[in-house]
Amino acid sequence: MPRTPAQGIGFLIGFWLAFALSPLMVKTAASGEPANLASLEAELFARVNRVRSEHHLIPLERRSDLDRVAQAHSDDMALRDYFSHHSPEGDNPVDRLQRAGIGDMHLAAENLGKTTQSNPSAEIVESWLRSPDHRGNLLAPALNFTGIGIARGSDGSLIYTQVYILVPR
Repeated sequence: MPRTPAQGIGFLIGFWLAFALSPLMVKTAASGEPANLASLEAELFARVNRVRSEHHLIPLERRSDLDRVAQAHSDDMALRDYFSHHSPEGDNPVDRLQRAGIGDMHLAAENLGKTTQSNPSAEIVESWLRSPDHRGNLLAPALNFTGIGIARGSDGSLIYTQVYILVPR
């Protein structure tokens, strides 16, 4: 224990340096990744709801349990270097939702995207709108809840997963 104010200050500086230079903090601070991905998720959510509003559809509500399902799939694709609605074991979006205990859904859909563009969320939404299947999911009138997860692939690309479900009210 420090016995003088100078020792106390030295202790606090040493503690702060040890914390700041820990591997976890260096990775987060150097890449800015967690904060950056969270802002990209928020931007995607806003863009999707803006498009839905332009088509006179109800806004989607974001749910944290759905975010976890979407994030897990994006993380898995990034970690194991694949890009598909089906995992290498054959699990599909409904399988993942059910395994996560999402039992209140009556309908489910999923959109995936991968990009290296400088405005990634805008590029992803624009590409989804050009794809009939992705557009259909994004603009499905009945869907009312969503979850979003983004991961960075080993090649530096951003891998987006957005899940959608219908829960009757």
